[in-house]
Amino acid sequence: MKKFTLILLLGLGFTNVFSQNYYFPKDAKTNQSALDKRISEISESILENYSEKDKETYYKNLITLQLLCKEFSKSLVSIDSLRNISGQEFPDEANLISVENYLYAKASMAKESSFEATYKSAFKDVYSPLTEIAKLRFPIQFDIIIKDNNKKIKKLFDRRKDKDSVSQKDFLKLSSLHLSNTVARKTKAIAVSLIAKEEDKHYVVQDSVSLKTKDGATIALRIGRKNNDTRLKPTVLIFSIYPYESGVRDDFLVKEAAYYGYVGVIANTRGKRFSPEEIEPFEHDAKDAYEVIDWISKQPWSNGEVGMMGGSYLGFSQWAAAKKMHPALKTIVPQVSVGVGNDYPMENNVFMSYMIRWINFVTANDFIDLENFLDGEQWSKLYRKWYKSGKSFRAIDSLHGAPNKIFQRWLDHPDNDSYWQNMTTSNDEFSKINIPVLTTTGYYDSDQVGALHYHREHTTRNKNAEHYLVIGPYNHGSAAGRTAKKVGKFTVDSIAKMDMDVLAYQWFDYIFKGAKKPDILKDKVNYQVNGANIWKHKPSLRMMNDDTLIFYMNNIRVGKDYKLSQQKSGSNEFIRQEVDFLYRGDSIQKSNYTYAKELHMYNQLSFVTEPFDKSFDINGSFMADLFVEINKKDMDVVLEIFEMKPDGSYMKLSDYMGRASYAKDPGKRQLLVPSKREHIPTKNSIFTSNRIGKGSRLVLLLGVNKDPFWQINYGTGKDVSDETIEDGKIPLQIKWFADSTIKIPISKVD
Repeated sequence: MKKFTLILLLGLGFTNVFSQNYYFPKDAKTNQSALDKRISEISESILENYSEKDKETYYKNLITLQLLCKEFSKSLVSIDSLRNISGQEFPDEANLISVENYLYAKASMAKESSFEATYKSAFKDVYSPLTEIAKLRFPIQFDIIIKDNNKKIKKLFDRRKDKDSVSQKDFLKLSSLHLSNTVARKTKAIAVSLIAKEEDKHYVVQDSVSLKTKDGATIALRIGRKNNDTRLKPTVLIFSIYPYESGVRDDFLVKEAAYYGYVGVIANTRGKRFSPEEIEPFEHDAKDAYEVIDWISKQPWSNGEVGMMGGSYLGFSQWAAAKKMHPALKTIVPQVSVGVGNDYPMENNVFMSYMIRWINFVTANDFIDLENFLDGEQWSKLYRKWYKSGKSFRAIDSLHGAPNKIFQRWLDHPDNDSYWQNMTTSNDEFSKINIPVLTTTGYYDSDQVGALHYHREHTTRNKNAEHYLVIGPYNHGSAAGRTAKKVGKFTVDSIAKMDMDVLAYQWFDYIFKGAKKPDILKDKVNYQVNGANIWKHKPSLRMMNDDTLIFYMNNIRVGKDYKLSQQKSGSNEFIRQEVDFLYRGDSIQKSNYTYAKELHMYNQLSFVTEPFDKSFDINGSFMADLFVEINKKDMDVVLEIFEMKPDGSYMKLSDYMGRASYAKDPGKRQLLVPSKREHIPTKNSIFTSNRIGKGSRLVLLLGVNKDPFWQINYGTGKDVSDETIEDGKIPLQIKWFADSTIKIPISKVD
């Protein structure tokens, strides 16, 4: 043991490897050659004694360090070891991220004059055995955004701008980004050329097709088909506001459809790519999608049948298309669908600060301003700046630079009114949707409220709806793509692993080609029970549960918490809370996301149950009936529910954010009467399925929103977007009555 410690001391100069800092001169942050040199030197220092418990992390970092130290032959051995522990063949479509480093290492072992020739030879060896779908995904791996990498590098430097050193943890992040840039500069042009030649043998893409709408607007289209295939086929349509300037990702999407035996079409919203119109998100998509479908159905390569797929905005656009059903539209596969007016740009009538970031993302130019959008710290600083200023919510756009008319237009519609409803399917229009639908979303999907709104409305208003739902422990990205191993700090169950694109095309084959229904769709509602590593299948959301737990928010103290009890307290008992809107020392707030060792509370009270003596499943969305008395006319309510495990850790289960004055009707504001006991019902909480273990407790956080990431309701009764900190001079005083209840749908475990 002493000998091992001595080696660490000699090799690293510190007794604790994790505390190691490395000298990083300031000129290395701005001078490319100095940066290359210092990264190489530090890599050599770390590589000598590098260790890491997690084998996958170890080999990923080891490969990076070896390549930066020009130990190319050793890096190939490490790449092979990484493949072995992951259980993947190499090369394969799930391991393409390693291919760039593999090819770079192989080519770098040759003399500089023959780098390109060696690369081409190695590329052929790697590319040839790939499956066809993996070949299509190959160019996406090379579509590296060096500017984005540089931004991340700058962010790492900025965190230590006053210091001339970098920690090992930060350096490993830095070295990975630096290597990615190095490999991209060296190989990207060669790789893209080779891939283009290969793909041109199999696919043809028309990327400059335009369609004139009846009102004179231009819609930009991209069409992908198999070469020399003249058979009439169904079309898979993606209606998107996200065109990539390089075209690589969009080419993949239409080629992917062609690979599966369809014609692939991407239609971009008005104002995108070469469309000269003004960019107005959501507003024209219903009628434009109808005209695109009509145009497709009349093309010489179309058999007259169209299906739609895609996630987020692309999910919204499918419901917009279904607003006026074109007879050629035979099915839709909306993934993580934005519920415009329901969960975006406001959730339960509370506007989110994120909306200005997203508006800038899609309206800044004819494509998307990805570099600016991905700079999350820039936007967080803007939200905090607004929060500290105390200015009205309407002022955020001006703080960013200039007034934004889309932002201001949206704020003019705080009700879920006809402005939002005219954009997408609403009310009785759902009853006329008689085509099969497949919805996917996740327990951690930021647009889950929207996705489930469409599902509930369709299945409620059309009793014969053929609507299937797949939901699991997925976030916004993985519920519309490949599922991630982790969401936040939470490791998802192995059985939850899915590829949503593969599922979508299995669905299309079922609808258009008479193939069997995808195996996961054993019933209309298919959900993965978090923590139990099983899928369950039910005919409806209502059939998921056989009981309901009802808890009362007692005013009885249990240490620092209050008691969440199944025993009802008196209706006149209450807990007092006061919220000081003038205080802005909490501008940096940590969120409670998935798994945590401690909870972060802001203007909230905590309620805790007794430990449970049996295990059970929570399935669905909780509902609450809050009885309150406040000294103002309105407030924005926040509820969060967690499982507190016997070891004291917390698993996030669900949450709710909503404006009290819209709780009874999201389309009509009904202000509270000051000093009067009021009833605030909550719905549209986050849906979950989670196994609660024996010995666990439930924890409820109840409070009021005062957060830089959301509009602030000062309670005057005026338009909340116009309120300022001047309206918050009088603190919000609340009486939370102890007969308030929370109802949690559960299923007993056999």
